[in-house]
Formats: sequence, C-alpha cells, structure tokens
Amino acid sequence: MSKLTPTILILDDDPDFLRLLGLWLESEGYRVLASSDPVQGIQIFRNNPPDVVITDLRMPGMDGMMVLEEVQMRDPDLPVILLTAHGSIPNAVAAMRAQAFGYLSKPFSNEELQELTKAALAQRRAGQETRKLRAALRDQAGQSILHRSPIMAALVDELARVAPSQASIFLSGESGSGKERVARAIHDASPRGDAPFVAVNCGAIPAELAESELFGHVKGAFTGATQDHAGLLRSADNGTLFLDEIADLPLSLQVKLLRVLQEGTLRPVGAKTEIAVNLRVISATHQDIHTLTASGAFREDLYYRLHVIPLRVPSLSERAEDIPLLAQYFLDRESQRLDRNIQGFSPEALDKLMQRPWPGNVRELENAITFAAAVTERGWVAADAIPDAGRQGGQSAFPPLQDAKAAFERSYLENLLRATDGNISRAARIAGRHRTDLYKLMRKHSLAPHLFKGQEDRDEE
Repeated sequence: MSKLTPTILILDDDPDFLRLLGLWLESEGYRVLASSDPVQGIQIFRNNPPDVVITDLRMPGMDGMMVLEEVQMRDPDLPVILLTAHGSIPNAVAAMRAQAFGYLSKPFSNEELQELTKAALAQRRAGQETRKLRAALRDQAGQSILHRSPIMAALVDELARVAPSQASIFLSGESGSGKERVARAIHDASPRGDAPFVAVNCGAIPAELAESELFGHVKGAFTGATQDHAGLLRSADNGTLFLDEIADLPLSLQVKLLRVLQEGTLRPVGAKTEIAVNLRVISATHQDIHTLTASGAFREDLYYRLHVIPLRVPSLSERAEDIPLLAQYFLDRESQRLDRNIQGFSPEALDKLMQRPWPGNVRELENAITFAAAVTERGWVAADAIPDAGRQGGQSAFPPLQDAKAAFERSYLENLLRATDGNISRAARIAGRHRTDLYKLMRKHSLAPHLFKGQEDRDEE
C-alpha cells in the first residue's frame, strides 16, 4: 500500500458504536477516519483515500449499498466491509453480489473485525502490487509497439497480463502485421527479458537442413558436419523461442518439437544423449491453424501445446490511427540513416498514406517509407514520393505470369538495394527474407550489392 500505516474509514450512524470501532482499530495501529454521517463520510473518502472502508448497511440518508456504489465508482479495487444489525442470508447475498469484500452481523467481536480487516488489507496490498506490475509491463511492452489505436492499446494491455506467465503463446494475424515485434515485446516484458530471444522463420529453412538448424548436430553426424552445432533451440535456452510461420514446419519435425515441449529435452542429430533446455515458445502463423489441424496438416497434440494463450495481431487497416505514427517513425529512422534533413509528410502524402489499404500491413508501410526517404533529399515528403500500391490495365497489358514475376523481382530488388545503399542485412530484414534467399535472387538477376553502394552520392553528382 502507498502508506506505511493503513487508513481505515468507518461509517455508522450510532456514535457510541462508531467510537468503539475506532478504539478497536486504533489498538492495532491503524489510522482511523470516522463519521456518523454517511454523506460527510463520502467527502472524507474523496479527500483522504483510505485502504479499507467499513460501513453500516442501514443509515439515514445514504445506506451502505449506496456507499459501496460510490466507492466502486471511484476505486473499484478498494475493499468495503458492510455491517448490519439485521444479518440474514439475503443481506449477505446482496452484499457479495454488489462485490463487497465481506460483511459482519452485529453483534460481532473485536477478533472477527480484526480478522476481516487484515484480509481486506492483504487483498488491497496484492491488488496494488498487481497494478504496479501491469503498469510497468504495459509501459515496457508499449515502448516497443508504437500505437495510438484502441485496438492496439487493448493488445498491449493483454501483453502486459500474459508476459509474466511461462505459458506458450500463439499469435495469429496477416503477414507483415508485426507478429515478431509483438513476440519480442512479450519477451522483453517477461522474467526472461535478459535471456536470448531467438526468432525462427520455419518456412525459410531448407527442408534438408531444418532438423540440424533447429535441434543442432554433433561432429560427424553427416557429411560436412565438421564440428558440433548447438542449433537454434539451444541458442534460446532460458529465453524465448519465436517460431514464425509454424504451420510450415514439416510433420516429422513437429513430432520432435512436441517432445521438446513435453520433456524439456532435445537430441541433436547424431547424438546419443538428451540435452535439457528451458524455453518459452511463442509461435505464429498467418494461415488458419484450425483448418490445418482439422485436415491433419498440423499435429493436433502440438497445436494444443502451442495454443495455450491465443492472441490476434490486428491488420494495419484495422488500426489506421497508427499509420501517421508508424510512418513518421520509419521516416525519422531513414532520414537519420541517410543523413538527410527530412522533416515529415506533406498533407497530400499523409492523405495518400491514410487512403491505402496496406494489404502488406506494417511491412509494406515500412518499405514504402524507406523508398520515399530514398527519393526525398530534404524538407517534406511529397505525395508522388509514396510508391503507388499498384496499377491495373486492360487485359492486353498483362504479360505472361512468369515474365511479370521476373520483372517484379528485379525491379523490387533494384529499388530495395538502392534504398538500403547495398546493405544486404538491412535489405533482407525489410524484405522479410534470409540473407541467403536474397543472394540467390540477386544471382538470378545478375545483381551485385556493390553496384548500389554510394548510390545517393552518384545520384546527386
């Protein structure tokens, strides 16, 4: 509680009984505020918030139930104890339905009063500590998730509630909606926050390497295994393992992952003994995991292990209020990276951002702002610096699908490398792909990162 000495407010229209209650409570070291007038007592409550309220049920002008309602309106967690000389089951039921902490029927003993008061104070103390923890966790989670929208504020509140738990969390949501950012926020706000956070894209690991990458291997386990390899699961030991696109994990590895979650141990490829691991698993997918489980494409037993606390990450179209905030954050970051004095968005540019449907969600917005910053030297981002969502033409304008895909890939890579100054790590992060995938695509289109380094300088010459 906020005060070293707990404060008890007592209300009873019998002055003699009120005095006796005050003496009993003061004998236990409590600070007592008292009034025989309930209206005056409510004013005392407003000016000097107590830790517990003890009120008679039947008083002239304002009864105990009305006092309870007033208290709950201003402080829903403040314990209220009701007293009545007409103790009965209906009174007790009414009091508890109104969420009073408890009630005492007159006459009662000092011991009964003290026991119930101590229990009320204990609940008050626990409630305040819980609120402090949740506020701290909410602030911690909110710092890593930029938002203004009510739907994201509700999600951040939920993250603060589930972060202290050790239970597995399952995130659903569209691609690019920020599921990894949410997973990291949960990790940072959890007791494991100082331990590793390891993110794994299950769909991006080559099938032939998946078991070794996830579970590790020992030297000599297969051709090319020249030394021991710990694997991604062991890298997350004592921390959090984020399995993105978990629906893409092969069935054979789903069995092995289930064993890790059940037993807390894993066996690297080629090893003869089990190794203990302590993980909290957060998994995610943009696919309908229920349909996949029902069809047998995803193991039901693993689903129940992962789907303990389900959370849905909303699409960007559902949180349009966040678009200006996110866009300015991305712009400030890129402006600093490019060492340019870009102040913000013109009204026309901001309107264009707000009108877009953003099917690619936050990732698409980030890519668009990265491009806009690359083509804006200073001042304000103009509307024509925001890349169009796409153009449609007549049927004759459509090239063969393979040609269109190849043209798009090359154009996308060129723009991406130009915007990132040939930085492959940055480009891979923006594209949501591994560096190896990006290098393969670059080789396919005969592109080299060094051709784009210093691109801004050449453009200004």
